[in-house]
This record gives sequence, C-alpha cells and structure tokens, in this order.
Amino acid sequence: MTKIEMFTGKGGVGKTTMAVATALHYAQLGKTLLISTDPSGSLSEIFSQPLDQRVTEVAANLDAVELTRQLVLDLWREKFADEIYAVLSSFLPVGREILDYIEGAPGIDEEFMLDYLLTMAQSGTYQTIVWDTAPTVTTLNLLFIQQLFYSHMTQAQKVYVKVKNVFNKVDPLALINKWRDLTAQVIELLQTETTAWVVANPERLPIEQALHIADSLNEFGISVNGFILNKMLPPEVCSNHPFWQAKFQAQQRCRERMLFAADGRVVKELPELLGEMKVDGFLGEVSKLLRKA
Repeated sequence: MTKIEMFTGKGGVGKTTMAVATALHYAQLGKTLLISTDPSGSLSEIFSQPLDQRVTEVAANLDAVELTRQLVLDLWREKFADEIYAVLSSFLPVGREILDYIEGAPGIDEEFMLDYLLTMAQSGTYQTIVWDTAPTVTTLNLLFIQQLFYSHMTQAQKVYVKVKNVFNKVDPLALINKWRDLTAQVIELLQTETTAWVVANPERLPIEQALHIADSLNEFGISVNGFILNKMLPPEVCSNHPFWQAKFQAQQRCRERMLFAADGRVVKELPELLGEMKVDGFLGEVSKLLRKA
C-alpha cells in the first residue's frame, strides 16, 4: 500500500511549505503525489500552474492536485450519482435534479475527499502521497466524520430491513453496504498507512493547537511522527536589538513548552528563512533542513 504522510497544524504555520519540501524529497526516491485539501491552498501559486482540476505533473516523479469542493463533488457524481438516483427513483417520483439537493448536504464533500485519497493510494501509481491538510479544526472534522458516517451506514442497514418492501426492482442495501465498506477502508488506510507531522510556529497558540491535534490524531489512530517548529529565530541576529532579543526569548519559552509536552516525540526545529516560495532554492533548502533536523 502507498505510504501517506500528512502535514497539519494551525493555519499559517508553514504546513504547505513543509509538505512541498517533503514531496520534492520523496520524488527523488519514487513516484510521489502531493495533495492539498486546504481551501486556501497555494500549490498552484508555488508551481505556477493551475492544480485545482485534476492531477498534474509538476516536477520529475511528482504529481500534484488541489482538491477543491467542486472537484470533489464532480468526482462524487461520476462515481455514485447513477446508483443514488436509481435507488431514489425506485420509490419516489423524482428527476435527476434530486442529486443537486443531495450534493448540497453538509459533509458530502468532506466524506468523499478521503475517498479520493483512498482511490489514489490503491491505484498502485504512487510510492508516497504527501497530504497538505486544511487547518486544525477542519482536518479533525474530516477525520472524525468517517467514524460517524460508518456508524450511520450501519444504522441504515437496520432501517432498510424494515422498509425493503417499498423499493421496486432496486436493492438499496447494495449501495448502503458499498458506502459502509468504503468508509471502513478509508479508516483502515488512515490508521495503518498514514503518519502525521504537526507543524507549529514558536508561539503559544500554535503550539497549544499542535499538541491538541497530536492528541486527537492519536485518539483517531493515526501515528504522529513528531512536531516541526518553524521560523525559529537564530540567536546571533537577535542579540543586538531589544525587540528581537525579547522575541527570541519568548520563542525559547514556547520551545521549552513544546519539548516538555512532546514527551519524547521528535521535535524538528527550522530557522526563519528568507526567500520566495520557489521549488529551486528556498524549498530545496527547507527539504535539506528537514532531513537534517
């Protein structure tokens, strides 16, 4: 099975930077896919080409895609719309516009984002998938909705048994079981083939959120590789100015908090770097620093 490495944390801490740098490294070892599920993702800007439609090759051995809500819903229609309509139209006088109504239901796009991840992992095309996630709360919702959906499908089986005589010629249990099995596969993929890096800046709120999401990932069953402390100020540039000296000391207090709370887990520290977010140069330097840290 393809290995999945996810990067998560509070918004603005550098998840995308770490994900792209890591993907560039893995692409040197084998075919790699970089996926972003961040609604404000910036992969298109980094690689200077639109990546919000389908998988696109962005470098040697590296493909990328930004999973927008519309792209996910288009794929959902391709995969499930005919089956859903067949079931509904077997007992209700509805046209295909009913699919527009279902498509608008909360959580549909989140549910099938992970179906997309599963599909790509099972394709056999990629050795590694690097997953640039949305900020903390959205990512946790994306994960835990899987367990809720699995439970919902289990209950749906019981309801079907009571109303099965209503349906004409179509057996909805097949669709219910298909979605239930799909959700079980997604959960297994996340719990057995996925590991996470939690990214934070050396500030109180990002660190507290990083610790919270690490605990939540462990609760869900995703193994946490460790933490990445991004944008650490080097002491030599801070010693001659009171403002920067105070900021450096504040960062060091947050660093100590992270090291203590990490409880033996890896904490990689990256310095504040200058440069544009480009594949050649800045991101290559980040990739080297991540491997050394």
